[in-house]
Amino acid sequence: MHTRTLAFVIPRYGVHSAGGAEVLCQQVAERLAGAGHAVTVLTTCARDHLTWENHFAAGRETVHGVEVRRFPVDARTADPELAGIQNRIVRGMPVAREEEEHWIGGSVHSAALYDSIRHDAGRFDAFIFLPYLFGTTWAGSAIAPDRSLLIPCLHDEPFARLAIFKEMFTSVRGAIFNSEPERDLAIRLYGLTAARTGLGGMGLAPRPEYRPERFIKKFKLRRPFIMYAGRRESGKNTDLLVEYFRAFKRQNGTDLALVLLGTGDVTIPDDVARDILDLGYVDEQLKHDAYAASLALCQPSINESLSIVLMEAWLAGAGALAHEECTPGCASGSPRGGGVTS
Repeated sequence: MHTRTLAFVIPRYGVHSAGGAEVLCQQVAERLAGAGHAVTVLTTCARDHLTWENHFAAGRETVHGVEVRRFPVDARTADPELAGIQNRIVRGMPVAREEEEHWIGGSVHSAALYDSIRHDAGRFDAFIFLPYLFGTTWAGSAIAPDRSLLIPCLHDEPFARLAIFKEMFTSVRGAIFNSEPERDLAIRLYGLTAARTGLGGMGLAPRPEYRPERFIKKFKLRRPFIMYAGRRESGKNTDLLVEYFRAFKRQNGTDLALVLLGTGDVTIPDDVARDILDLGYVDEQLKHDAYAASLALCQPSINESLSIVLMEAWLAGAGALAHEECTPGCASGSPRGGGVTS
């Protein structure tokens, strides 16, 4: 086997409240390292993706067999112009190129991380950046574009149509996508050639055991339930799921419950408080036990290039309810031949 020396570059790494891109990065990095490749992760000292405050100590550590190097986040100052620019981007209004750069300048950055990429540019066979939307990817991939690959976790959203990102996608060596519809979206947006794209995805194996009765017993669940797992925030449409569930209960009067797992705040209306169980963050085994105990996992987000929790739920034997407008997120198909209901 021809081994490679690879560096993954991502804003956060090894945190409990991580999103899908962070989970994808960690699992791929660990598997490549386990296969004998020399893998290093270059990341920041941040833990929270909202404040980007430095939390971890700068320096080197080993996380599950992978070398991780953390660099401090640059100081960020309040800039009232950024909110206005972002609002216009989201609404699809014209934004000048200078404004796009000003907006991405307000994202998470680390001068120390960029210096490390410059210093070690010849050491690594490739720098693999993810996800596409953050400052560390935009600025970092421009340092050695001929050695830079993207795992963009691309969504069909207004930000993806910015000129700065089209230039980024067309400047780097190539991009690796999680699904065919995600790759097709990038080809439509940026005119990429097939030779500069590839499909990677993510391998998942069933858990050694699923014990649905353990989850049911621990949380005293005595009725059927559907569930949600992941970050609870507006970008993931968690509030929409709560409202849809509330409307379903009013119209059908069933004893169905909704279980919410993950981090972030969610507002539960009083009239469905007894029907919605907010358990917050639980350990990995309990999460998989929950999948096996549930009727279905709900994936209300429309911005999913690859829904890891959806595939985990399938492996546990659960059904799925997904947002019909999330083409890439549901595009990989059900391993049982059609488990997605919109």
